[in-house]
Amino acid sequence: MNLIERYEALVAQSDWEKALPVIQEVIERSPEIDTSWFNYGVCLDELGRHSEAAEAFIKAQEKNIEDWGIHYRIFRSLRLAGDLELFLEFADYSCSMNKEMIHTLLEDEDFGVLFERDDFQALKEKWIQN
Repeated sequence: MNLIERYEALVAQSDWEKALPVIQEVIERSPEIDTSWFNYGVCLDELGRHSEAAEAFIKAQEKNIEDWGIHYRIFRSLRLAGDLELFLEFADYSCSMNKEMIHTLLEDEDFGVLFERDDFQALKEKWIQN
């Protein structure tokens, strides 16, 4: 069984603790693959390590900048980590690439509530008007 198959088998069992070092080894061997960084982020998220997960998802996004699923996972991890400052920064960046992203954020029940805050209102006004 190769590394990817071992990782997939552990994920199928939801054995995130054992899957984590396997996906880390995959990244060490081929750090340029966005999917590996994404999978690393998923493991970290499942282990409740949301700040680290956001960092892994950001690495994945740097390698595949227009994968909006990666953008979503960054937002989710940052919200769960309570890092609203970085959330705002990334949201501004993401909206600069895709102006529809502001609507995605506003319509998502996990993120929409954040726009009651003044700093999020400013972001909303910036991208709804542009």
